[in-house]
Amino acid sequence: MKQYPANEPEYRLSRIRKMMEERELDAMVFYSCQWKIEVIHYVANLRILGEEACMVLPREGEPTLYISEPWDLKRAREESWVEDIVVCTENLMETAGKCAASYGKNIGIVGVEQMKGGEYRALLRGLSGKKITNEYAALDELCKVKTPWEVEIMRKCAKLADDAYLAEINALRVGVSEFELISELEYAMKKGGADENFQMIGMGTNLPSMNRAKENYLKMGDFVLTEITPIIGCITYATQLCRTVKMGEATPLEREKHKLLCDALEYALSKAKAGIRAKDLVIWQNEVIGAAGYEKYCHPPYMRSRGHNFGLGLINLSEDNEEILQEDTILVVHPNQMIPEVGYLVCGITVRFTKDGVERLSSLPTEMYEAIPN
Repeated sequence: MKQYPANEPEYRLSRIRKMMEERELDAMVFYSCQWKIEVIHYVANLRILGEEACMVLPREGEPTLYISEPWDLKRAREESWVEDIVVCTENLMETAGKCAASYGKNIGIVGVEQMKGGEYRALLRGLSGKKITNEYAALDELCKVKTPWEVEIMRKCAKLADDAYLAEINALRVGVSEFELISELEYAMKKGGADENFQMIGMGTNLPSMNRAKENYLKMGDFVLTEITPIIGCITYATQLCRTVKMGEATPLEREKHKLLCDALEYALSKAKAGIRAKDLVIWQNEVIGAAGYEKYCHPPYMRSRGHNFGLGLINLSEDNEEILQEDTILVVHPNQMIPEVGYLVCGITVRFTKDGVERLSSLPTEMYEAIPN
């Protein structure tokens, strides 16, 4: 069943066509393979399950979507907003190339990095004699500003992260493994409608960082660090919640050091709004943490990033990123890092930037949770 607002296809494709006009493109070819689906998901509202898919979008006229598996045609017609869907079990890329070539001489391509060599050569045969440009960066820039429907999707995603964190707290007990804990998180999110989850976890004391789950069991006095990242549709629609839990009562020192990170987060968010530079969020978080004597630890290898988003429209919060954050950009902001006295600690929240400030997509507090057994 098609589940999107009636105006979303025109709203989204008109933004792409405006970009095409500015870049003097007659048509664009969008490509996704099975393991990296976000391009086709964005332009055609299709989560591909087959080997590959390709969409041709003329500057004027209706798009054509090419898919590689006949068995996926029914679902594609149910989900995608593209009306003209063609199954190509052979010569998909050459066929798509010839279609794009029929619209003019200037053709933009998005997704060439995921094509196999044979697929790319087939596309070039179809586009023989045309001027071809790689337009991934142009689409990526456009995707930094979310449509109203995308904002709603990400609000739902953030609610799933909140639900997963509450499920984590309820599942905490001495002896629980990282795998078991993640299973509880995954169940809560997928029950609520998430398609996937990218999960990082750390369990123990004096942790150097978080990682993927391993054979590790919770003990009294351990920290549990989690980055909970539910995905709806594709990785572009992922939000993240970063939280620190103490199994047992935290020491005053542990509470103090975690509060330092929370204070850094709150200070940065209190100043944040559309129109600031990406680097400003880094500077503001580092000001608070550095003033407490940890300036050295505000840089790799003691931390990875002060924030980012996922998929198309990627923005990394780094000290040298001068780009301006726009209204309806959505990012996770997290001052996660090593504090030498207690180890790695985390707190973070996904926010939407507005002209007046930020909208917090999580309703949960950022402070450390202490799991005290009965």
